Amino acid sequence: MNGIREQCLEQLRKAIPEAMELMESPAGELSLANYARAMPGGGPALQDADDLIALAQTEAGRLFSPATGAALRRELENRFLALTANHHGVDFHPEFLQGDLIFALGCQEVVPLFACGGVPCNNMAYPRGLLLPPPHSGTTKPGRFPALAAGDRHALVSAQIPFRTSHIRSALDSLPHSDLREEELAFAALILKEIYLHPSVLCQETFRDQMSAANALLWSRLATPDSHLPPLVSLDLQYLCGVLAADDLDRPGSLVHDLLLEPALTEEIFRTLNGARSCWTLKEGQAGRGTFLLWALDEKKRGVALRPDFTKRELLAPFRPDIRFKLDRDSLKEGLVSLRLLPGLYLAFAVSALARGLVCAGGVFQYVYLPNMARGTAEALRRCGEEAAADKISARCPLGAGFHPLQAPDIANSEGEHSAGPLDILRHGGFDARDRAVLSNIKTREAFLCSLPFQYEDLIPEGERISGWFAALRHTSPLLLSPKRI
Repeated sequence: MNGIREQCLEQLRKAIPEAMELMESPAGELSLANYARAMPGGGPALQDADDLIALAQTEAGRLFSPATGAALRRELENRFLALTANHHGVDFHPEFLQGDLIFALGCQEVVPLFACGGVPCNNMAYPRGLLLPPPHSGTTKPGRFPALAAGDRHALVSAQIPFRTSHIRSALDSLPHSDLREEELAFAALILKEIYLHPSVLCQETFRDQMSAANALLWSRLATPDSHLPPLVSLDLQYLCGVLAADDLDRPGSLVHDLLLEPALTEEIFRTLNGARSCWTLKEGQAGRGTFLLWALDEKKRGVALRPDFTKRELLAPFRPDIRFKLDRDSLKEGLVSLRLLPGLYLAFAVSALARGLVCAGGVFQYVYLPNMARGTAEALRRCGEEAAADKISARCPLGAGFHPLQAPDIANSEGEHSAGPLDILRHGGFDARDRAVLSNIKTREAFLCSLPFQYEDLIPEGERISGWFAALRHTSPLLLSPKRI
């Protein structure tokens, strides 16, 4: 078994070398609470960040309350740091929910979660439905229940149409005909009735706002009062950065203005980051991957990849000749304001992290690709003679997700455990003061070891997995959430 484990670890060291190296270093000896508290805040940056803080305050005040908005401002002014690992939605996935809990150990007034909304509604976080414990042993993949029939499942979360009462009623009606277990049926009914049908969720006019409201409600149900966890403030990173990018187009010298409107820098950034992870891989005559700076949105709110035509100063969609945008202030600003354009991942981080200095706590890939984005941007600026601006570009990205220290007994197999999600926490009676004390003192390395079966199944293609991988990588946590306590 040890031989199998070591082979699996070697595969993971190749797939996520930086995260594995971090956890095998002295940093892995830190307790989770000390690790969360030690995450840095922002430092000197190319642009002032008050407009980002003010916008986040306004959005939180509109969605929750003016007091919550003011608390978010104080949290960000005290430590300019947000968790950016998640996909925007309700955090049913253990990878994201447990990241929220650990990140919260370092927060004072609220938990700032700026989640990625530029992802399809069918992504791994499954915003169009509910995630449940793994349906059978030997896998970490959650079960799924498709609760929301609104819109196109491939629509981007930032632009998806809102769901209505009728969608939730239909999901409730379908429950008796599903193959869910008794505990799962009860959980799904609870979530649908008390969260998705909650007035604070249904009153929202956009899907992204519904997800923010629903995620906050779920968090308040999971954490008991004696846990003293701050409230979760979940906002759509792409939406926030789209608003700021539209404003930056009117600010010559701002990073976004120059990336989009200064021809030399636009071409240089394209070449420098072409092929980089989470940016774009675009070659002539090929479909490519990703999009250059911005996504276009089609009539079904799906993302349409754009590539540059530098001779015409345009962004165009190769397979949609009707979709093209001039690389000029008016065309781009109108597209951003009307939500026909949405910042791609690189541009969102250019707005928030590279220009304004937001520290972004990310996942096992973001931990690497965000600093690489910063290095590539600085390199492109230097090639354009912008040495002073290049010297102010950097990005700090502590590892904020990838830990699975909360485990729960399998519903179908009393001898197994899985990474705990909301159903498991609710069955346990909520996350309370005793759980927080145990979680706080778990070593960071041990919490990461608990995630290795998930990381392996997620990262290693099925045909390359070593027989016996699940048992070999299994690691029992000191925080096992038993069924409801008396």
